[in-house]
Amino acid sequence: MIWHITKRELYDHLNSLRFAFTMVLLLILMIINAIGYLGEYKAQSVAYQEKVSASLDKMRSNADSLYTLLTAGPGNLYKKPSPLSFCANSGEAFIPESAQGSSASWSAGFDGFSIRGIWRMKYPQTNPNLWNIMPDYTDVDWGNIISVVLSLVAILFTFDAISSEQEHGTLRLILSNSISRGTALVSKFLAALITISIPFLIAALINLFLLYTSGSTPLGASEWERLGIIALIAFVYVSIFLALGLLISSHVNHSSTSLTILLLVWVVWIALLPFTLGALTSGLQPTMTSDELNARRENLRQNLDEQYKNRWSKASREIPATKETLLWSKYVMEDAKRNEKLDEEHLDAQIAQIQLARSITRISPASSVRYAIESLAGTGFTRHVQFLAQVGRYAGEFNEFLVESDSVDSESPHAIGPKEGTSQKPVNFESIPKFEDRISLSGAYNAAATDFMLLFLFSAVLFAGAFLSFLRVDV
Repeated sequence: MIWHITKRELYDHLNSLRFAFTMVLLLILMIINAIGYLGEYKAQSVAYQEKVSASLDKMRSNADSLYTLLTAGPGNLYKKPSPLSFCANSGEAFIPESAQGSSASWSAGFDGFSIRGIWRMKYPQTNPNLWNIMPDYTDVDWGNIISVVLSLVAILFTFDAISSEQEHGTLRLILSNSISRGTALVSKFLAALITISIPFLIAALINLFLLYTSGSTPLGASEWERLGIIALIAFVYVSIFLALGLLISSHVNHSSTSLTILLLVWVVWIALLPFTLGALTSGLQPTMTSDELNARRENLRQNLDEQYKNRWSKASREIPATKETLLWSKYVMEDAKRNEKLDEEHLDAQIAQIQLARSITRISPASSVRYAIESLAGTGFTRHVQFLAQVGRYAGEFNEFLVESDSVDSESPHAIGPKEGTSQKPVNFESIPKFEDRISLSGAYNAAATDFMLLFLFSAVLFAGAFLSFLRVDV
């Protein structure tokens, strides 16, 4: 019985002006998306390879001695572009593309003796508004098409699903037969969901056909798998607004009233809440400004200098290392350790600030669907956090390599840090650990799972509300 009523509703939808409008709109937007990203991934990949090559060339030139490598560091570490950036790319402009393993940029000296700080990992901000967590609806990517357009289309198909039947008296006729209200409601829901799915899938396949056949976007098994999950998330997201439309439509007697209420709810829930909550919550855990960070860094140096005050003397290159050389080694390593801890605290505070704001903005399903699509596409904030975790692991590997390389040099005093205590021998470039960014599929799925479950919960609650409301409709 459900399928019989669903087919009738589906036939009405497919022959409606709303369906034609939806088909044309989604085709136009998906074609615009494809055209906008033709060659984009290839260009990003070429630029990525060029930057990585330049960074490796610089590392090769610094491998003339272990000490030079110790002070210069591994260079810039770049984030690999994602072939699915056309799905969610709005937030990439606010997120840096690299981390910097570079010189500490300080030196000191007296009586012809000089000392330099060793390398440390730095996390640049390419934009003052780097940690913007509010959605950007200016780019035509899949995330924006799904979160904005499909939610409006879902409202368009359900605002009069029940109220119109009441106005024309057909609801009483339907329920006078041996059809339960639950069956009627589920049939309307399924018919609307199938109707919206048809133009979305057609437009998405045309989009993928254009991108794939152009040769600019490689789509392997993992990409197709993630695209399938993105489509599933889109259907769950659409079901939220289908259930919402049925809920409001069963509460009012006139379709115009239902449409007005739904549009008002949409504007507040989808357009206003992500922006306003993002702006308000981003300041709940304020992080240090660049001036405050530099002031704390300078304070660390002053405190460290106080500990070593009146103990300075010229180091010498002797085996075993002299007391002075060991003292300078301890100073340099302690300076690097303190600055590394300060940078990590600052970075963790920034991440915690964004995670808090994103958690709060998930009250809007538009935020949840965007975060889920970003995670699966390998872009956005979650992807950047995964990149930073890889950077942290690599920094440890690089430092272990430096210490190990110094330990096997019989001519080194093994007081790593100052030039007098560190190996001066060249380093085999091939043996130096190289950073290689990898997109973690398991991490992407885990990150998207929370948002998927939240979207499913929204849909289930609203559909249950629509069902209870429909049971009370007086026909």
